[in-house]
Amino acid sequence: MTVTVRLSEVPLHLYQVLAGFSALQKEGALRVRFERLRPGSPDVLPYNMLEVVTEDGRRLIYDMNDGYANLLPDAGEVVPFYNALLARCDVLFKRSFDRTQNAAFDAPQKMLPTPPNFLVTRKGNPAHFPVPCDPKREKIKKLVRMLPGSPYYNGHILEDNIFSPPRVSPQPKILFMARLWDPAGETPGQLTEAMAEERHAINESRAACIRLLRREFADRFFGGVAASEFTRREYADVVLDDPSLARKDAYLAFMKTFDIHISTMGLHGSTGWKFAEYIAASKVIVCEPLCYESSGGLADGVHYLSFTDADSCVENVHALLDDTARAEMTARNHSYAESYLRPAAFVRTTLADAGCIL
Repeated sequence: MTVTVRLSEVPLHLYQVLAGFSALQKEGALRVRFERLRPGSPDVLPYNMLEVVTEDGRRLIYDMNDGYANLLPDAGEVVPFYNALLARCDVLFKRSFDRTQNAAFDAPQKMLPTPPNFLVTRKGNPAHFPVPCDPKREKIKKLVRMLPGSPYYNGHILEDNIFSPPRVSPQPKILFMARLWDPAGETPGQLTEAMAEERHAINESRAACIRLLRREFADRFFGGVAASEFTRREYADVVLDDPSLARKDAYLAFMKTFDIHISTMGLHGSTGWKFAEYIAASKVIVCEPLCYESSGGLADGVHYLSFTDADSCVENVHALLDDTARAEMTARNHSYAESYLRPAAFVRTTLADAGCIL
């Protein structure tokens, strides 16, 4: 099968998808033509989206945004925004997929969930290279990511550096590293009151979990939040001492030495990248309830245990100290990662869900 992948702006959320198309092309499973749209073209899609046109003329949109309204100044614009997208495609793959919200649109049957999104790539991924629709700042960042000495080097996030087979330690260790968000925003007027309240709630939840996990598990737990002017001022007691762990290569290597991983809700209720990283590394996961649905049967009690507050977070960690429970979950997450999260598998399964047989 031949497809045309039409690129508007290509930010980090699209690396996984484009790595998948690149991988299938290299395998000989798919012939791919990458079309780089120019600014002002009527075919340019909004941020974090790309379009795929199949040889029989079907149009597929991949929407890898955190939520539904994060691109819009007014949540009331969500319905017309998505109705316009659905009118131009046959299938819209939605990373943050919510059947209840979809029901408000004209053609919700066109919408399908994807596996979880995270930052992963492969050599030769066309996402690495600037495209005409990338803003100047993003073009510069892409050049920096090509440099092996850069902390943002694309080589740090190659799939073989992230995916790992199951490992069950007799002395399990617990990890929860996170970042906090300034409710004031990064620029004046950036956030609505609701967005600021969401950031505050995320911050409070993450800090409370870290404090209780430290008290309950002592040296079996490592965790904290990334240092910033905001966190040093408001959450100094949970700031990580070692800023080098924020480097992607250092973090990925460090993360793999732990067994039980805590994950919390991202902005706009999104399923954060760390959640998918943990599955890719065949780890066991304790996380807040997922707001959005993912494909492949990803489920609470199967691939993760959900919690609603710091106390239930600790309770679930205790449950996963059992060797058998950890072994079973690591095996299930390894199977899910190989079937759905590797870039080639991600694209292969989404195309199959759309009725495109390779």
